[in-house]
Amino acid sequence: MYAPLLAAAESSSNIGRLRRNVMKPGWICVLVLFAVFVLALPVWSAASVSVVTFEDAGAPVRHGLDKVTCALAEKGIGVEKVGDLKSAKGGQLIVADVGGKTSAGAALLTRLKLKAPTTSEALLVRNTSWKGKKAVLLSGADERGLMYALLDTADRIGWAQDADNPLGQVRDATEKPYVSERAASMYTMNKANFESFFYDEKYWQRYLDMLARDRFNTFALLFGYENNGYFAPPYPQFFDVEGFGDIHVVGVTKERQRRNVAALKKIIRMTHERGMNFTLGIWDHIYRGGVQGSRDRATRPTPDVIWGLTGDNLEAYTIAALTKWVRMFGEIDAIQFRMHGESGLKRSEMAGFWTNIYKVMLEHAPQMRFDARAKNFPHELIDKAVDMGVNIRMCTKYWMEQMGLPFHPTHINRQNQHDRRHGYADMLRYPKRYDMHWRLWNSGTTRVLLWGDPEYARRFAESTHLYDGKGFEISDPLTTKGQDHPHDMPVFDIINPKYKYYDWEFQRQWHFFQVFGRMGYNPDTPAEVWRKEFERRYGKAAAPVEKGLHLASKILPMIVSYCYPYSHFPTTRGWAEKQRQGDLPGYAKVEGTDTQQFLSPAEAAECIIEGKDSAKRWPHESSEWFADISRAVLQQVRLAETSIGAKKNNEFICTVTDLKILAYLASYHSHRARAGMAYALFMRSGDAGALNAAIGHEERAVEAWGRIVESAGDVYNFDLRFGRRSAGLSGHWRDELVKLNEGLDKLKQQRMDFKPKGEKLTIADGLSYHILAKDSSGATVRFPQAGEISVCVSDDDRAPTVIHKYITTAKPLQPLTISAQVSDPSGVKWVRLRYRGVNQFFDYKSLDMAASGGGRYAATVPAKDIQPRWDFMYLIEVMDDCGNGKIYPDLEKEAPYIIVKLDRD
Repeated sequence: MYAPLLAAAESSSNIGRLRRNVMKPGWICVLVLFAVFVLALPVWSAASVSVVTFEDAGAPVRHGLDKVTCALAEKGIGVEKVGDLKSAKGGQLIVADVGGKTSAGAALLTRLKLKAPTTSEALLVRNTSWKGKKAVLLSGADERGLMYALLDTADRIGWAQDADNPLGQVRDATEKPYVSERAASMYTMNKANFESFFYDEKYWQRYLDMLARDRFNTFALLFGYENNGYFAPPYPQFFDVEGFGDIHVVGVTKERQRRNVAALKKIIRMTHERGMNFTLGIWDHIYRGGVQGSRDRATRPTPDVIWGLTGDNLEAYTIAALTKWVRMFGEIDAIQFRMHGESGLKRSEMAGFWTNIYKVMLEHAPQMRFDARAKNFPHELIDKAVDMGVNIRMCTKYWMEQMGLPFHPTHINRQNQHDRRHGYADMLRYPKRYDMHWRLWNSGTTRVLLWGDPEYARRFAESTHLYDGKGFEISDPLTTKGQDHPHDMPVFDIINPKYKYYDWEFQRQWHFFQVFGRMGYNPDTPAEVWRKEFERRYGKAAAPVEKGLHLASKILPMIVSYCYPYSHFPTTRGWAEKQRQGDLPGYAKVEGTDTQQFLSPAEAAECIIEGKDSAKRWPHESSEWFADISRAVLQQVRLAETSIGAKKNNEFICTVTDLKILAYLASYHSHRARAGMAYALFMRSGDAGALNAAIGHEERAVEAWGRIVESAGDVYNFDLRFGRRSAGLSGHWRDELVKLNEGLDKLKQQRMDFKPKGEKLTIADGLSYHILAKDSSGATVRFPQAGEISVCVSDDDRAPTVIHKYITTAKPLQPLTISAQVSDPSGVKWVRLRYRGVNQFFDYKSLDMAASGGGRYAATVPAKDIQPRWDFMYLIEVMDDCGNGKIYPDLEKEAPYIIVKLDRD
């Protein structure tokens, strides 16, 4: 269909050469090329470019070349594609090379006294010259590395302001992947939503182009996850299985199956053409209801649900169906299996079922990696897979099914401490027999509001090297759109149509994908990579919008971490962007999701009343953090609105709306944290003043939520259907406001009904809950608003300074001395070492670090506590004489613990 336009282009000199070995460009590029050539712009001027490449370039390189060609054409730059430097007629040169194997690439590498990159996916970019012409060398260790260099060059051509120097923004670079596998996954939780783009080639072109540009190297499409039987399992949606004619999906015809096969094969092909691997997820093996969805749909023929598959034929059918699947879709790179009971399997079925699946994969698809979900999967079946020679990798949830802070939790919630529901549990064993893959379930947290924080992405990528991890996976924020709603429900718009500024909703989250992909590839990616895009989108307001978004993106992970109901653990139950986290009495009982780092309201109340101190982060400290970041984000919003003036387009309006919502959400939690602590004090002490304080802070929290509703206005759909309505995963922020006001009325009624019994603690100020109590010696002490425990009259409000050289290696079964320099102007009260093996089943042990003069404190870990089966980890807690404490390292800057790899040789 491009032939007429390309034919016109070919009529101009040697420009027709660009057609060979270059993928067909998109319509925009073709139209620009047509304008360039038909209008007879000068081709071989100084601004013309020759792209020197090789004849047998694979699809990823052709994709990169296509983007470079389009970028030049959009600038009105003449371009040709040639095979050697002698044939190049352009005024400037781009030399595309893999491994120094082309004559042009080898010549420039020799001239520059450089070697071609050798690490998989690595790239090298150098500005140089050739016979008086400006030249840019793009060398990749492989075709994927070269594609990355080409795509980056295409972006930089777009940045160029000087038409005579289209390569002027190209910078020298030497890069290699920091994380080997950088995956993005998409779920299929609602039929109408998924099929609105499943068959749309234009959608996939744009989506996969984005992932490739952001340097993801794996795309995972996951079938079957709490989706009421849709794709549970996927086989009969694509084909019938010989010998099992009674097993089918109700309403799916053979024509529909053929269409599904064609669509999936096209997606796989398009993924590979952009230099990415393709992983397919088979998460459900039989539909039995329960957590999978309505049981009623499993007991009668229901449209789009499999019928005829039972416990009696499950194993035989799956063996035959999976065999046919891997033959039909042999180009798949990996299959991700859900292994536990939520896949529909009974525990009694697992051993036989998985043994046979291992055999199928070994016999018919040994080249495909077997990604196994770790949750509640018996370890003996992992050992069996390894012993059989299955190419297995274990995949686990990074931080619940939510987006916590960018490190593995120091201590997970007690409800799952001794199982494998999430985290690394007891799986980081030595001798090592399998690799781990870290899956960030961000789609439980980031669904509709814009998100992008390069520093978070950098720290997250760094943390995935634990256990010599090879990669990570993030999920598309739109994953749960339509979940638990009828599969034939009309697809809804997240943003009301009058504010729409995009073709597809995923394009709103361009920076989300960008920071995870680019920082995962190179944690030192220059900020100009995204800064130029902010400038293109927001003009004069780019700087405050960028800074505001980076700040605002810290808010949701902190909400999930500091105090989050355990019932909101699942993606299908928790939504930090929208949920108020229940009424205050329930909230006051909630723990953080890293129980080693954050003091819960109840724990804080206990410390205050019993005169204990704690180095954990107190609720008031979390409150101050949220208040500070709320003010900072709103300051950037004001700067952005001043900078943009009257030139507000829909993207700016929607972006500022999100920043305001997040800022006021932080303000809400700032007041909620204090309200929760005050209410916990009330429940512990029975003091009316504490209840008064709780009500006061809750009133302010409700006011902040009102600002959320005001900020959202009519920008968002008033029914955001992202999950079960009864769980609060549908509707709008204004619905939560109604419930907050109802809860506040109940608190006020509780205060009216409350009748104190006996002598209680004295509250000096109900709103600030300044509390008078007795310390351990019987002296009266004042507990300020912060909940500090101290008789200190100093202005010192800072925790002690810690200087410590990390210990990163040690011998197992040998004592380990750990020391640190600790100082504080008010005096150091105590220093404690907390440690354990790298096994989340373990609790931390504690040793007092003894002072040895000069501010040095040390403790020796007994040899028996450093077992060879696990690596070792530790952290340091400190407290001064004014009640200021902290945990070292600082969770704001790095993982708040040190991992010690054991030397087992």
